[in-house]
Amino acid sequence: MSMVTVAAIGDPDSPAMLDTKDVVDMFKRSNLAVYAEARREFYRKVNLDPFKPHSQYVLQLVEWSFLDWFSFDCRISGSGITGNESEDMLVELEYDALRGISPFRAAAEYLHRHAGGVGDIDLDDLREVDETNFASMFWIRDANAVQGRLMVEDLIRGELYSVFDPRAAARYDGAHGGLIVNRIARARGMWRSCAIPLYEARRPDALDAKADISREFRDTGYTPDVAGLLRFFYGRAKDTGLGWEDAVSLRNTGVLDRFLNRICD
Repeated sequence: MSMVTVAAIGDPDSPAMLDTKDVVDMFKRSNLAVYAEARREFYRKVNLDPFKPHSQYVLQLVEWSFLDWFSFDCRISGSGITGNESEDMLVELEYDALRGISPFRAAAEYLHRHAGGVGDIDLDDLREVDETNFASMFWIRDANAVQGRLMVEDLIRGELYSVFDPRAAARYDGAHGGLIVNRIARARGMWRSCAIPLYEARRPDALDAKADISREFRDTGYTPDVAGLLRFFYGRAKDTGLGWEDAVSLRNTGVLDRFLNRICD
């Protein structure tokens, strides 16, 4: 089994990180059935409209997001992979989030035991990333390019986070409003972005827009994973069959209320 690259993000003092593409490739080699089942489940959850043209960027973003979702949000049975072909073929995808371990954790543990590319300190970093990471919709409270930090509010759970993300901090320097949908994790005492953003918008930045988005999730208790967030922005909603852009367009023209009244009658 080939070596997965361990990359430090940002600077030499940053925590170790595994490339999620390498994690997926490892499972494609060790247990293709788990990979294939996860891929079917992911695209079922995202529910892209097959009759609506999507830009190449959106299609690539969905593909990148599968790597992220598989590595962090999926669970596999047992203690992961061993490098023994007969044993690894018995690993299964778990549908109970409280059982098994993530493929990301499994890859880290395997590399620490067998490949020699993950040392003890690196493994501690990777375990902490695995235990703390989550994806959500974050409202920008403040962006400081000099510090490379964002102060964001998790619109789904209501918590505040100071996130080290020099790229985003430079892009949104001085902003007090706007939306970033991404995955963050805590490592070495600091919250950091650890994936490609699923969605970014500097506008709208008004407080009533933030309140509207928060209400959609907090009042229902809905806490989507990456696949659910992708469905919200790019796929088709379960109740209306509309995508995010379609719903916003209809809302702005006053058609959405009439549409919802019709399908709910």
